Amino acid sequence: MAGYHKTNLLFTVIILVLLASTCSAATEPIYVMFTVDVESRSNGNPDRDIWGKIPDEQEDHGIGRMMDIFDRHGVKATFFVNVYEIPKSGEDAIAKVCRTINERGHDLELHTHPKPMFGVWGMSQADLDTQVRILKWGLETIKKWTGVRAIAHRAGGYVANLDTVKACKVTNIPLEFSYNMAARYCPLSKLNLTMNAPVVSDGVLCIPVTCYIQASVGSLRSMRFLDIESSSLQEIRKVIADLQAHDVRTAVIMMHSFSFSRFGKPNRRVENALDELVAGFVADPNVKVVTARQLYEIWRANPKALSGADYVPTTGWWMVYSRAWQRFGEGWKNIIVALSPPVFIVLVISASGFWLRRRRRKKKLAA
Repeated sequence: MAGYHKTNLLFTVIILVLLASTCSAATEPIYVMFTVDVESRSNGNPDRDIWGKIPDEQEDHGIGRMMDIFDRHGVKATFFVNVYEIPKSGEDAIAKVCRTINERGHDLELHTHPKPMFGVWGMSQADLDTQVRILKWGLETIKKWTGVRAIAHRAGGYVANLDTVKACKVTNIPLEFSYNMAARYCPLSKLNLTMNAPVVSDGVLCIPVTCYIQASVGSLRSMRFLDIESSSLQEIRKVIADLQAHDVRTAVIMMHSFSFSRFGKPNRRVENALDELVAGFVADPNVKVVTARQLYEIWRANPKALSGADYVPTTGWWMVYSRAWQRFGEGWKNIIVALSPPVFIVLVISASGFWLRRRRRKKKLAA
């Protein structure tokens, strides 16, 4: 009998191990994309805002450094390049940017700030025909420089509307990355198609920039989107983990070509954050870092591969407060958020002390 019980116990353990491994294998990884909007600011230039050349700094802190970090961890990122700044920056300068990204094996895609070339500030301000012309010009320009045909688009400022999606269809761009529920001026967000789940609209796969609720008071919610500069490492990790746990299939992290520089100095906090974040994702079996082009191939091979749930994570007040202290010297908002609780406590203690002293005085006078 003892042998029977031992055999039975061994059999049970084996079954449990097999079930655990099966459940683990059934958990699909989340596809995470690092997307970089490559552009010069209105008062900037490619040397500073794209290549990250900073006076008195021997190393550059721009897209080259970003690609170094991704390459070191064996992954690639998606770079949306604004080719419409040629009138300001010159064709050679922007062509060099596109060729470098492509030659280093990263994903070269189209970013639209069309005003210098087409006179409209954002895509949604143009009619459908004009949007088609804007996209065609950008596609042809990138292909002329690199031989690559872009397959993904992001509108500058996220100002894309349904005509933008239609224009993508007309110009054979299968992926749209302008959808952002946390962006104030995103016309697509007003349609409430989804929050964080990919959605197909007019045959075009729209991939949302990942949004999350950082804090809430009653029915009021403070919404943000994942950005390597404004979101903390803790927030990004929690959001990605929550999305994966709720079976959301994609996550998009925002960056800019100038994310590694701030106020004319290297932003080493952001550089280190990206390095640490990528390393963590690569080591996590529940996360798969992909480019827009790789995601398209996954979707084309199996359209159901991106079918999952829709969910918006919440990070909470503590992470907001922690982030403010981590960035205490980076802007007045962080200073206000970081100091508000201790200042409030001091005021409460002072007010309580004043009230107690006044009460004692009244008792003395009454006696």
